[in-house]
Amino acid sequence: MTNEPERNDPGIPTLTEVLAEGEAVPEGTAGSAQAGAAVAELGVPADVAVFAERVSARLTLQLADEITTMVERRCHDALIDQTSWLVQLIGKQVADALQAQLPDRIRQAVIEEVAKQVRSQG
Repeated sequence: MTNEPERNDPGIPTLTEVLAEGEAVPEGTAGSAQAGAAVAELGVPADVAVFAERVSARLTLQLADEITTMVERRCHDALIDQTSWLVQLIGKQVADALQAQLPDRIRQAVIEEVAKQVRSQG
């Protein structure tokens, strides 16, 4: 067993990978100038602010991916359900229409067949 901490996600920096204490926050790293000023006013060290921003950005990306995947899955499931419902509805309507037309078609076929037999005998 090693003394190194377990890293599940190499994209999330460890404490040793952020700025050393007292280093300046790089431009654009902590977001807008207003965010940087707010962090400075709160007395948050620059390295902590950079680490928090990196973790926040990484979590935002991961959550966005998870949310996108969840929405796609739910849309797919809803599409399957709606398609199945629509196919059943159309099938029922076609069956009902055919069932309504069937007696008339049978009657017409019987009349035509009787007429053929009468012509052939007479």
